Amino acid sequence: MSKTVELEIPLNRVEGDLDIRVSIKDGVIVDAKSIGTLYRGFENILRGRDALDSLVITPRICGICSITHLSAAVEALESSQNITPPPQAVRLRNLSLISETVQSDIRQFFLMYMADFANKAYENESFYEEAMKHYEPFKGKSSKRALQQSTNILKLVAIIGGQWPHTSHMVPGGISTIPTMLELNVAASHIDTTILWYEEHVLGMDIDTFATSITSEASFFKHIESNADTDLARFTNYAKKCNLFEIGKSGNNFLSYGTVNDPVNPKKRLIKEGAIIDGALESLSLESITEDISHAWFKQIQIVQKPFEGVTEPDMKSKGGYTWGKAPRYGKNVMQTGPLAQALVNEDALMVSLHAKYEDCAYVRELARILRPAIHLRYAREQMREVLQNFTDSTYDKVAHSFSGLGVGLVEAARGSLGHWVKFEDGKISNYQIITPTAWNGSPKDENGKHGAWEKSLLGLQVKDVDNPIEMGHVIRSFDPCLVCTVHTIDLKNTTEKYKFRIGL
Repeated sequence: MSKTVELEIPLNRVEGDLDIRVSIKDGVIVDAKSIGTLYRGFENILRGRDALDSLVITPRICGICSITHLSAAVEALESSQNITPPPQAVRLRNLSLISETVQSDIRQFFLMYMADFANKAYENESFYEEAMKHYEPFKGKSSKRALQQSTNILKLVAIIGGQWPHTSHMVPGGISTIPTMLELNVAASHIDTTILWYEEHVLGMDIDTFATSITSEASFFKHIESNADTDLARFTNYAKKCNLFEIGKSGNNFLSYGTVNDPVNPKKRLIKEGAIIDGALESLSLESITEDISHAWFKQIQIVQKPFEGVTEPDMKSKGGYTWGKAPRYGKNVMQTGPLAQALVNEDALMVSLHAKYEDCAYVRELARILRPAIHLRYAREQMREVLQNFTDSTYDKVAHSFSGLGVGLVEAARGSLGHWVKFEDGKISNYQIITPTAWNGSPKDENGKHGAWEKSLLGLQVKDVDNPIEMGHVIRSFDPCLVCTVHTIDLKNTTEKYKFRIGL
């Protein structure tokens, strides 16, 4: 008689609307499905509303990435009318986005990823006691420090935008808030405080020296050996012992929309945009982006859709459907997005060197995330310096709010490439389509049977203990899904038992 066993393991950390179902044969994953279990319908909520309503509604899509959705929404509005905000507004927008991204990177690494090394699966490993000391949930000293600093850097958004999450301070033509000189100096002090913590505890080196001297695999591991009492070194040492250099590989296609807008020319990204196909870097082509709904619970009027023409009508009886998530593709290619993609597209020397040796393994993917603040905090310091130097400059140019035509907003969120595609008619939204980073990374199969990025990353993974599949946690969390997983594993050697695991991310 078949039976279902539900086990709660200490990995459920944020919120839950994602299943990952895997089939295991002889201890190895032979198939995987990424299943979005929650239909929200924001695209349909926005249809027929005033164009400016998107600035209030879209930040509510996510409580972790509300600034990025606001950024994409306002850029979509501005692009439809060729509106260019003043440089001072662009700087303040950059600071808001950087603040949210850095806090997310810090919290994900310390509170979600490093906590796995304090899992009971490793209680017999030499590093376990140290991992418990630094990363045990709610108790680890490194994790508690990180939580404090993630809150500290996030204060920039409260100062610039008035609140976090769900602020709507970005508007077509600039920003709606005007921070005082005192507030901006306080914000600058928050940047400096976070940089000092990051340099001392994470890197073991100041961020400027790291950027100029640690540019290859050899220099990186030499630095690690010389700075053993850092979170970067501990992560690397644990990763070596847990095989993270070998697992989680999903392919060689990467996508980044670029980030940190040039204040003088906001259409230019200081961290550049682009795509990597089979290892070759190319310019970004929006025409190459489509959404495949062959395995999604939507009305399959047209299997492959362009975002502007996208239809998001639910249909749980759709043939072949197993998820509420669509399958974004770039010229029919499965793409990976996130900090690693961002670094490789921007031709970051260190990450290019590490990727060339170890590919997109779980270690390299997660390493890119905790090293990204080294880049973003330098930009934050620079942008704040320019804001203070140009304090009296305008932060808003009055624009007409009569929107029509098409608008696109592209942003690099904490988890990767986020896009908003909008059609306007007579100032109203006639169609709105959103492709999130997790939609790219966690997509289902497409009409050609190609797995999404993290589905593919699980194939061939050996699971030592189905009661505690820690290896799956290492792999999936390296993508930093903005979702929680209920993992179902079926041992094909004994198909009378089905295990259901809650391993939230």
